[in-house]
Amino acid sequence: MNANPQYPDTGRQISTEDLLAALLPDSPAGAQPTAPAPAASPVLDVAALLELARRQGALEATVAQQTPVLPAVAQKSGPVVPRWAVGTAVAAVGIGAGGMLLGVALDLLATGAAAVAAGITAAAPMLILGAVLVAALLGRRSGKGGQFEVTQTVVQTITQTVKGGGRR
Repeated sequence: MNANPQYPDTGRQISTEDLLAALLPDSPAGAQPTAPAPAASPVLDVAALLELARRQGALEATVAQQTPVLPAVAQKSGPVVPRWAVGTAVAAVGIGAGGMLLGVALDLLATGAAAVAAGITAAAPMLILGAVLVAALLGRRSGKGGQFEVTQTVVQTITQTVKGGGRR
């Protein structure tokens, strides 16, 4: 598709009246087909009307002489677009693509970290249970017979205050 019309302006517009005048003859004698009609009354045939219009030259459009419009051809001396414009466009595309890739990478990194955190959170009860079982099994192997020893130390300090503000 281009900006040039497919059917150029001929300088002559065909109106509805011109078309009807071309299709309908001025006299009934001009409407007679070239072959005799079998009926007594004249029958108008579309093909005959079109042939009559062609003979009168009403259907042929007159085309004014126009200079052909050639597409712009790039000269060999230099590019059509300045070099700075090409460089700017390439830089803009590079910056845009780099920013998009960085954004996608950060999104994937955050998604991966969230997945790891969710996995650890979901597995936390099983990990704690496993740690307790491993501690119990290691306690048996140490030779204590599977017994745990609990030691509690209580320290109590007693201070006495003497009348007169001194300590003893």
